[in-house]
Amino acid sequence: MNKVFLNVNFLVDGILRLLPTVMFYEQSDDEEIQDIYFELNTGECFIKSKVCADFEYAIKYLQKSLPSNIDLACCQSCRHGNFCPYGDNDNEIFCFKDIEIKNVHEVCLYFSDNSTIIIERTRNLLDFCTDYKPISHNNFYTYNDWKLEL
Repeated sequence: MNKVFLNVNFLVDGILRLLPTVMFYEQSDDEEIQDIYFELNTGECFIKSKVCADFEYAIKYLQKSLPSNIDLACCQSCRHGNFCPYGDNDNEIFCFKDIEIKNVHEVCLYFSDNSTIIIERTRNLLDFCTDYKPISHNNFYTYNDWKLEL
């Protein structure tokens, strides 16, 4: 089992905190990462997420394993974080922090018309910036399945 030590941003009782988090994973002969899960100690509780084969879902399982007063604060949980409608790589999301989109059609147009700019907007799922805003599908459109039930 491989492990990577990460500093991950969380909102704990609404306050931003950087918590040491360990990602465990197996790697196949063809270098594909699988059997991913996370562990962290908040000081109040020890958390171990469910094992998953996909990085995106492993992060969602981490969120599901957190107490109700703790939320992940990362590009995957940010309203500016959008997936590519034509497919993206594992651990890849795109930041639209200065672009207002209203629907999937606009997302598709943006990805089909701005290929050179897309590279600059590529982020990892657990990345974080000061423009972070939680996903609010009722108020802002985000092409991201963060709220999708597992």
